[in-house]
This record gives sequence, C-alpha cells and structure tokens, in this order.
Amino acid sequence: MLYMRTAPVVDGDLTARARIVASALDRFAAHGYDGATMRDIAAHAGVSTALVTHHFGTKQALREECDARVVGFIAEKQDAAASPSDVLGEVLGTFGPYVARMLGDGGAASEALFDRLLEVARAMIAEGSASGWLRASRDPDAQAAALVLLGVAPFLLLDRLTAWAGGDAGAALGRIAVPLAELYTDGLTTDERLLAAAGLAAEEAS
Repeated sequence: MLYMRTAPVVDGDLTARARIVASALDRFAAHGYDGATMRDIAAHAGVSTALVTHHFGTKQALREECDARVVGFIAEKQDAAASPSDVLGEVLGTFGPYVARMLGDGGAASEALFDRLLEVARAMIAEGSASGWLRASRDPDAQAAALVLLGVAPFLLLDRLTAWAGGDAGAALGRIAVPLAELYTDGLTTDERLLAAAGLAAEEAS
C-alpha cells in the first residue's frame, strides 16, 4: 500500500477565503504552526493580513479550518464509498506535507487528526483482511498505526529526499515508490530474525 501520489490542493472556489486556506495549508506545511505567520500566509495568498484576520480572526482558527478541510476530504471520499485504502492514499497524496507537519506539532488538534487517520487505516485493515488482500497482523491496531506512520514518513523527510533526487520532489517520491511497493508486497527479509527481535523488544517494553 503506497501513499506516494502527490497532488496539489484543488479548490474550485477562487475566492479570497479559499486562497487564504490554500496558502495556510502550504505555509503550515512548510514552517509548522509556530513558524508560519499571518503576514506570510497573507502574502502567499496575495491578500492583506487584515483580510486574513477578517475571515478567520486568529491563526488558531485558520489552523482549525485547515484541519477541517482534511477531515472534510476524508468524509467526502467515504461518502462516495471509496475503499479505505484509496481514502488513506488520497488524503496523504493531497495533504501529505501538511498532515506530516501538523502531526509532528502535537496538541489536541494533532491528536484528533491522527485519530481520524487511524480510523481510516483500521477500516482498510478490516476490509483487506476480510477479502484476503492484507495479511492479518498479530496486533491489528498497531498495524493501523504503522500504516499511518509509513504513509506520513516520506513527507516528514521530503526535503532530504528531494535533495537526494536532485531537487525534484516528484522524482524523489517516484523513486522510492517501487522499493516501498516491494516492501509491502514481498516483505524485506528472508527469515524471521527481525520479527523475533521485535517480539523480544515488545516483551521488554511491557
């Protein structure tokens, strides 16, 4: 299962409010909540800081609107009866950099966003296990968390991966798509030494 499709945030609404939200998604993804400023968000949207304040009041309210866009995107896909694997792939493909940065920032909003992604991953595992597409895990809930982790991880390292691929983010994600697909499909090792080591570590941690 790959979540490597990159896609811009497409919004048919070209109003100033929509441009501000799109700008906030971009600036929060690039600089984090604390690093992004209302002035920077406004400049990136091509509007005044006063207009941003008029529409949203505070940076926190703007962050909440961005999170609502992500959650609304998930709900829209679920309402359209998309498979959970497609939902998880599309939300990370569309909002991956923002989601990665916001999950790393911590706080109640990050927890709520993570819980929503876990919900989709759990549904994906239930569907995949029932159909025989996914192998059952010894710990399905941890498997759901691992799927979210692996989906978000490339975006956490996107700057490093982009530099590694010669400055092209799309090429970077494209290059790692095949080995990640191999990892999901075929596994990585030819024996159970890593599984045994993971089991031992889990026992020691409990």
